[in-house]
Amino acid sequence: MSNDLRSAALTANRAVWETWAPFHFAAECYDIPSFKAGREPLDPISLAGVGDVKGRTLLHLQCHFGLDTLSWARRGALVTGVDFSATAIAKAREIAVDMALAADFVCCDVYDAPTHLERQYDVVFTSVGALCWLPDLEDWARVVARCLKRGGRFFIFESHPALYLFDERPPAGMRLKYPYFVRAPLIETETGSYAAPHSGVEVTIHSYAHPLSDIVGSLLRAGLRITTYDEYPWARWQALPWMTRRDEYFWELPREFGEIPMMFSLAATR
Repeated sequence: MSNDLRSAALTANRAVWETWAPFHFAAECYDIPSFKAGREPLDPISLAGVGDVKGRTLLHLQCHFGLDTLSWARRGALVTGVDFSATAIAKAREIAVDMALAADFVCCDVYDAPTHLERQYDVVFTSVGALCWLPDLEDWARVVARCLKRGGRFFIFESHPALYLFDERPPAGMRLKYPYFVRAPLIETETGSYAAPHSGVEVTIHSYAHPLSDIVGSLLRAGLRITTYDEYPWARWQALPWMTRRDEYFWELPREFGEIPMMFSLAATR
């Protein structure tokens, strides 16, 4: 992808998140009041994968308005959150002040993060719904490596590429719709958002389907050593209309649909 096309896609996606952000602050799935009252938004996979963060520096890339970031702060981490939406970062800072939590939030593109940060980190964390917004995983992996201390830990818990192959609209019934190996962005106009489907706002999204070989390969080529990799037959959200609640954190397909990989987790060190 040329630099001009990449820049245009990132600019368009930043506009999407600026449009969505105010609606997400009131969204039921984020539920800011219950978070302030003590609700834990981090899922068990992320908590176990990152481990004890007390007294450790942690960088959360693509943090949106920071609920996960601040959850790590409540667990004792010295946190920094990075996101390219100025509206979201302003809200993250507001919530941190309201909760008297020490946290740094930086508004910048993830690719520019190293030039805006003054340190390297013990932990770099990335979670659900981040990679599909990135046109270039090679540069992303280099950012992860540059931001991580030697001996530090990178952890990602993210949607599995196989999940994005299926038609998400009924009555398709698990019909394959999208290609697995594709490098060009999928450009779609959507009304509403995943968190505020009835908001009525219309946005044009540039999304990217990255095969596992690109995800894993980019981290290896950036010099990281992968220590664990796992796959899961459930998702953090109702990704397909036939999915039902597994527990308070995850959704799964009914048994008659069988199992497909829906999420993966990966840990690596520098």
